[in-house]
Amino acid sequence: MAAAGSAVVSQLRIEGLSVAYGARPVLHDVSLTVLPGEIVALVGPSGSGKSTLAHAAIGLLPDSAVTSGTLALGQVTLSSLDERGWEAVRGARIGMVFQEPATALNPALTVGRQIGEVLARHERLTNPERAARVEALLAQVGLDIAPGRHPHTLSGGQRQRVAVAMAIAAGPDLLIADEPTAALDPLAQAGVIKLLETEARKRGMGLLIVSHDLALVAKMADRIVAIEDGRVAEEGATAACLAAPRSDFLRRAVAASRPGGPGPAPALPDALLDVATVSRQYRTSGLFGGPVATALDGVSLQLCRGETLALVGASGSGKSTLARLALGLDRPDAGTVTIDGQTWRGARGAGLRTLRRRVQAVFQDPAASFDPRWTVGRIAAEPLRLLDDTPNPAERAARVIEALDQVGLDADAAQRLPAHFSGGQRQRIALARALVLKPDLIVLDEALSALDPPLRADMVALLLRLQRDLRVAYLFISHDLALVRHFAHRIAVLRDGRCVEQGRTAEILDAPGDPYTAALVAATPAL
Repeated sequence: MAAAGSAVVSQLRIEGLSVAYGARPVLHDVSLTVLPGEIVALVGPSGSGKSTLAHAAIGLLPDSAVTSGTLALGQVTLSSLDERGWEAVRGARIGMVFQEPATALNPALTVGRQIGEVLARHERLTNPERAARVEALLAQVGLDIAPGRHPHTLSGGQRQRVAVAMAIAAGPDLLIADEPTAALDPLAQAGVIKLLETEARKRGMGLLIVSHDLALVAKMADRIVAIEDGRVAEEGATAACLAAPRSDFLRRAVAASRPGGPGPAPALPDALLDVATVSRQYRTSGLFGGPVATALDGVSLQLCRGETLALVGASGSGKSTLARLALGLDRPDAGTVTIDGQTWRGARGAGLRTLRRRVQAVFQDPAASFDPRWTVGRIAAEPLRLLDDTPNPAERAARVIEALDQVGLDADAAQRLPAHFSGGQRQRIALARALVLKPDLIVLDEALSALDPPLRADMVALLLRLQRDLRVAYLFISHDLALVRHFAHRIAVLRDGRCVEQGRTAEILDAPGDPYTAALVAATPAL
């Protein structure tokens, strides 16, 4: 970190920032600084204003936002810039990694072209030079992929790394990272953390990181700024804040980051999901030709009623492919997937609707699974069309309000659009949609990754209570091994489409039998 003193010009300086949308205030008189080479962590509960502050610092607030206060980058007063001035700053002097990579990348353009556009806008390079820089940036963020790949052919973690490559392409003075490692496995997360730290320390780049992961914050941040209800609740050196937190949020967050275990496994192991020697391959380009990638190779596992099975492994290891097979959204090339003895293959009409009712999902990027034009109430009510007896409007509204209440959202949330909610709140909306049918199996694809520690602890407690009361089973995909230890009864570790080991969670994580599992455990930051 750069030494503080009167001669040091802050890379980012925010003084008295207030933001409101109409009559709804979001930030109140917030001030903070980021020095050259300093890493500052912005923490707080979902909806506290963290992302609003990050968007204000890069000039991406909507026109409806009413702002006051001063923002400066070095000697440049950002708060006085017009849109043309912001266009010269974004990318060149300030880079940003957004929370949800699926919505931050253009699905119609290759990743190479999207990274290249940043370079073309801010640097004078020949086409061969630009192509070489794109390949170097992909390698720098740990991606061994062709620049001609499209975002939809990549896993969530791979898309996030593309977003990091775009953000650092032009060598900015300040990088704002909004949950930059939420979608990454421990090994990839460690690589990205090292990359961001190296960029900050080596080049004197200021780094403002928004994160719910206190273990990650403890590992890399110099200072913490905790925001609660739109105000700075606490600020100080990271070690001091985590050792003796003064604000209510940080006290609860530290306590929630040191959970116990998931409780006893179900007494009667009644198999619900059976995956038998399943294999699946995809073509990486073209409809009828091109190279073939193996997503799953002879994977077998079972999930019992009332049990949680965690799938862990690197991005691209086959976890999401296995989840899609369990949900009936894809079919295996070999092997079988059955739900309580019924297979998705060949299911039609009423039989297919019955299977759909029994298996629901919460996907990794909630914004990508919503129609932005629908209200939250309509989104949460969508699965109810699978019922044989269609509920009347009053019954639908009651079921929706019950589901929203279960995930900690008020009834008036049903009348609002998804864009009005934070990333963590949208994750809760997705969970409410999954709960509305009271299914037998819920596939949770990084479903808790966007939640702050107290809310995540509350959601885990809710999911465990529902599991005890309803004997619902969870197929839990996560990169957070600390959360897996707390939540899952059993764990299956995937690598390159194969299951390298599976068993009781504590036994696998305490004494890994495979070197790859041991590497994942070793790379996981601890608070």
